[in-house]
This record gives sequence, C-alpha cells and structure tokens, in this order.
Amino acid sequence: MSDNSAVSCVLNVLLCGATGFGFVKIGSPAEHPYAFTACVIGFCHGLFGLVDFAAGGDTTKSMKETTTSMMEIIPLPLVNVDLYLGAESNNIALGHGLFIVPLAVSVILGMVKGGDDGGEESPMGTLKTLTILGNITSLLYLAINESSWNLAGMAFLAFMAKFGAQFCDENVSEGSGEPITYISWSGFFVLAAMAVSGEK
Repeated sequence: MSDNSAVSCVLNVLLCGATGFGFVKIGSPAEHPYAFTACVIGFCHGLFGLVDFAAGGDTTKSMKETTTSMMEIIPLPLVNVDLYLGAESNNIALGHGLFIVPLAVSVILGMVKGGDDGGEESPMGTLKTLTILGNITSLLYLAINESSWNLAGMAFLAFMAKFGAQFCDENVSEGSGEPITYISWSGFFVLAAMAVSGEK
C-alpha cells in the first residue's frame, strides 16, 4: 500500500463520517430533502473512493470520477436551496435550484463523452466556476444576514474545496489539492448539517 493510497483511504473515511453525521443531524429526509440529498452525494463519493481503494477496477474508477464531477457542482446549490427555504427567501432558493439543471446536464454529457467536459476554459467550465462563486457569495450574504459563523465557515470551506485545492495542484505539486478538497468538503457537510438543523 502506497502512502498516497493510505491518505486517500483516510480522506474517504473522513468524508463518509462527515456525511454520516449529516444524516443523523438532519434527521428525516422529508424535512430537509435538499441538504439530505447533498449528504447522499457526498457519502456516495466517499464510498466509491473506498471501493476503488479496496477493489480498484475500471468501473469503480469511472464511478468515482462521476461523483467527483457531481461533488464540484451539486451539493453547494442543494444546501443553499435548503438554507434559503428555511430563511423564507423562496425566490432566491428557486434561483439556486435552477442552476443545478444545466450543471447536471454537463455531468451527464461528461459521462457520455468519457469524462471530457472541455476543461476549465470551456464554456461549461466557466459556467461551473461562475455558479460555484455565485453560490459562495450567496452563502456569505446569508451568513451576514443571519449572523451565522456556521454559514461563513461553509462558504470558506466551499471556496477552499474548489479554488484552494486547484491552487495547490497548480502551484505546489500535482495531487496536493486532494487532501484540501476532502477535508474542506468534510467540514462543509458537518457545518451544513448543523446549520440546517438550526445551530448557528
């Protein structure tokens, strides 16, 4: 077992644990369906990572790549929808929900094309980046309005999961962003579960 494989295994266990905490804290999926779905996506990503570590085949690798694409773009808008519905800002919640549609289509097209979505410089890559930044900004706005450190922490962690990890991959060494992504997402899911359940 290489050091990188061991670290990857620990990071996937951490993500599964954080999303498991989310399941317990959020409670009934009927009360918070969007946040619960976000946790399901995170849990599946961690689980596929563990299966890939244990059984490492082409199918598990492909599933992990698919859930990686989903993790980049779907959990944050879903959690935002849930938070804004709780804050009675239904129009803004609907806006966040509508952004999921083109991004979900991009994930499906990426699967059909074998994971090639044109990269960060493509129109779809630009849309992804703008959507992530828009959702982070929206989360910060809600954090200020609600005077919530949890929401501010979630916005910071969502930023780090995408842009902090990307910076490390490009400027430190390839693969150095993975721990930042996993730790950031794990923290995000813990804080999201607390925020959705009413803890500030």
